[in-house]
Amino acid sequence: MTGDIRQSLDAVPFEPVTIVTSSGKHYAVPTRDHAGLNPNGSRMFIWLDDGSNVTLSILHVVAVEKGLQVPDKSNEQSSGDNA
Repeated sequence: MTGDIRQSLDAVPFEPVTIVTSSGKHYAVPTRDHAGLNPNGSRMFIWLDDGSNVTLSILHVVAVEKGLQVPDKSNEQSSGDNA
């Protein structure tokens, strides 16, 4: 999954993506500046427009979907989510 995430973040031109976790939560990544991986690729960081952020274990990322497909009720806007 780390390779898929890196490929999506490094795409030229960048295309917005939605990260889906094993708990069913969806996180929008509208620009490449909204997300990153730690150096060993075990964690993903997503910065949200409201100033908060989410930290995800790569083990819990189940899909990288093209486009911003975020259901309003599933988008958790809190920091420190390890889902």
